[in-house]
Amino acid sequence: MVDGQQVVAQDTIARAPAPRVYLIILSLLAASFMVFQIAILRELRFQLNTVFTLAPFLFSSVLILIGLGSLSARRIKGSGHRVLRWCVTILPLLPLPLLAATVLIATVFSPLQPLAVSGDRYLNSVIVSFLLVAVFGYGAVFFLQGLIFALYFREGRQTGILSKVYATDLLASGAGALAGGILVFVLTPTQMVMVASLMLLLNVWLSFRYLEIPIVIVVAETIMLLGLVTTEQLVGMTAKAESLRWRDAGLVYSTWSPYRRIDVVESADSLVVFTDGLPFHAYQKGAGAHTDDPRAIPVMLIPRDTGETRNILIIGAGTGSDVRIVRDLYPNELDIAAVEIDKGFIETARTIEWLWEYYRTAEIIVQEGRYYLEGGEEQFDVVIYAYVDPQSAISKIGLPDANFLYTDAGIRSAYGRVKDGGILAITRVFLVQQEDEFVKRLCATLTAAGIAWTQTSLYRHRDSVRWGQYGNLATVHAFVSKGGDPPTVEDTRLRTLQCTEGGRVTTDLFPFSMVTTVWFDSLADYIRGQPIAIVLLLVLGAALARRLGTSVGHLNFFLLGFGSFLVESLVLFNSFLLIGNPTLSAALAVGFFLVWNSVGSRYSEHMQRARKFYALTPVLVLIYTASAPLLTVQMIAMPMWLRTLIFAVHLSVAGIVVGAMFPISLRIFRGERVASMFFIDLIGCAIAPLAFWLALSAYGVSLVAALCVASYVVVGGILWQRTR
Repeated sequence: MVDGQQVVAQDTIARAPAPRVYLIILSLLAASFMVFQIAILRELRFQLNTVFTLAPFLFSSVLILIGLGSLSARRIKGSGHRVLRWCVTILPLLPLPLLAATVLIATVFSPLQPLAVSGDRYLNSVIVSFLLVAVFGYGAVFFLQGLIFALYFREGRQTGILSKVYATDLLASGAGALAGGILVFVLTPTQMVMVASLMLLLNVWLSFRYLEIPIVIVVAETIMLLGLVTTEQLVGMTAKAESLRWRDAGLVYSTWSPYRRIDVVESADSLVVFTDGLPFHAYQKGAGAHTDDPRAIPVMLIPRDTGETRNILIIGAGTGSDVRIVRDLYPNELDIAAVEIDKGFIETARTIEWLWEYYRTAEIIVQEGRYYLEGGEEQFDVVIYAYVDPQSAISKIGLPDANFLYTDAGIRSAYGRVKDGGILAITRVFLVQQEDEFVKRLCATLTAAGIAWTQTSLYRHRDSVRWGQYGNLATVHAFVSKGGDPPTVEDTRLRTLQCTEGGRVTTDLFPFSMVTTVWFDSLADYIRGQPIAIVLLLVLGAALARRLGTSVGHLNFFLLGFGSFLVESLVLFNSFLLIGNPTLSAALAVGFFLVWNSVGSRYSEHMQRARKFYALTPVLVLIYTASAPLLTVQMIAMPMWLRTLIFAVHLSVAGIVVGAMFPISLRIFRGERVASMFFIDLIGCAIAPLAFWLALSAYGVSLVAALCVASYVVVGGILWQRTR
């Protein structure tokens, strides 16, 4: 007996088509869960992912919760029809209250001023908040998702329609990812959760007859949910909870942009813009000298009263601080082009009348900086890489820091937009303890971009500021001349740096300027001081190793999950550079990947008949991982629609075969419990994000690609052996 029912030989299973409503239920559930997941991850980035980079763990927590739900399906006997009815009925009422609980728990337990909190104390509060919101906040939704999907996969295998069931799940999840990527441009996380709730309610209405849900319950649930949504819209309970951290701080404006949460705190003489809870821009009202602002240093290079400088390009204009400084410090009229990817910053500046009076004098261009540089030919007397947001839209504070403006190709593009005799000014933050390696990497990258050291002058600020548990942050300026002697600045706040050899070049395949292992080092140091955590990790690691070492089936599914999520992570990484907009990139990458996965699942039975398919899969994964970066270089200057189309089509190389392997494995290992196999697959998925960031930040894309291929080599070998 397996999963409570006798598993019949695959070739004798009656192949009755799945009820249409049954698959509609799965589709709406999968799409709703994906929209909810995007909203929750976005909210948690603001609530928890501050100084410490939690992004890999946020993904992992969702996957582990889904895995635990799937594991609970082992206790469900029969078809699980009653459990499905129960889950479908209660799900619409869960997302909004659980989002509110998530926000309240995070607000209460996470530190209000993480930069001022010592390392262990800060990490303790973050980890406690992280665990509490997972258990008592959003976790129940994903637990039920795992339970439902495990039941679907189990019944699909038993009735011979697994390929159709799994394909439906993947296709709907891909559609949900694409929809979620669009919704983040117009909705807040709370509003996205409302959309997910209403989708779940629609599912109840479409399926109540099939699932035998009493109409009285459906009507009552509808009234309750509409009441919750209406109350939230009118009163904004969750929005108020989000703002509790700013209580008595002088909060004057808040908004959710497509990329981050933006808050503005104002006092009588200053104004501070926060992004995702961390200070981003600080303004002194009425101060025209800007003597304490690092952004003023590049402006000091501009010749005054000569008329030689006519136009300036600012990459990363933010809320307009650089435009303000140029207008205050430069006495002559000149043209300013200000490029900023996040329209939320521009709308924020619009609400601050005295700041907008400066900002509006520039030509404001809403576009990702790298694409603006690559896609035009206009040249400028001065190109300023602004004091770019240390909280990259891809990560946080650069730990791991991935910003494609600072690669050799990005700097080469910027230098190409400088007129002969002009200046390229780059301002960066770095960790003080990494100064030597940081300068080496910067100089190696400038050389790779075609810039000689004799053209460059380097300065760093003598002062630094504390940045959480990582140490102190300081500012470095690189000034590059295009012809003539390198620019010089006389300022007692600065000291000169010298270029030295031996640094690793920051490239599009290794887009890290900082020594990013500091992120993992800080985590390791923290864990070493927590005996309970060490014991728990050792026990879990030993249990996992024992299970994988004694069960070929578990090893196969673990590597399937690990490999597939590594491939998906690599797809995300490729999309960030190719498409440019991080939010849209993630939505398109995940959406297209899951759609191709669904195609692979749908036709997996045909692929399963050819044993050579198991050898072909790692080859196709290798072809994708090797060709994607090369293709990106060729496409980066193409129109967005063409880049997106080629990206989507090229992704089919890996997406189809990766999607086929899971249902094939479930059929081949038909003596194993579906719930157990789905659980161990998700554990592999949960470990993959951390492995991805560790491998990428330490060694680059090549190691990630090798791990992807190795996973599918082993899986292919196992399946080949099982079908002999």
